[in-house]
Amino acid sequence: MPTLIDASLWIDFTRAHSPRTIKYFVAPYILHPDAHLAEPITFEILRHATAAEAKQLTQQFQRLRMLARPPLLWAQATELGQECRRKNITVGSLDLLIATIALHHGAEVVTFDGDYQRIASVSKLQVKLLQRPTP
Repeated sequence: MPTLIDASLWIDFTRAHSPRTIKYFVAPYILHPDAHLAEPITFEILRHATAAEAKQLTQQFQRLRMLARPPLLWAQATELGQECRRKNITVGSLDLLIATIALHHGAEVVTFDGDYQRIASVSKLQVKLLQRPTP
């Protein structure tokens, strides 16, 4: 099964001031052969990166496979968001796009972000919710 590595892991892995314990904890997920990316995740990471960081991250991202966006991404993400709303669940728009891509590919989202658990409560999304280790 492919795993979709959420931005929350990438941020902790690449941030200069992240404790080593967190970097070591995240590394096996990012370096795993089943690890994948999706466009909204690369967008989240690269939009705040400096030119030097973006260059390094882009090189690292090129080593991973990208899950293609489904043809009906926006419509499916809208439906998923509406289902969340019916259950009084509020999640971010990018999280809905990422979840929709994961659902389309049968991928498990690996994340520190609890919003994916909430999306999973109204869908078939598979989530591995990690807890940050204490430094």
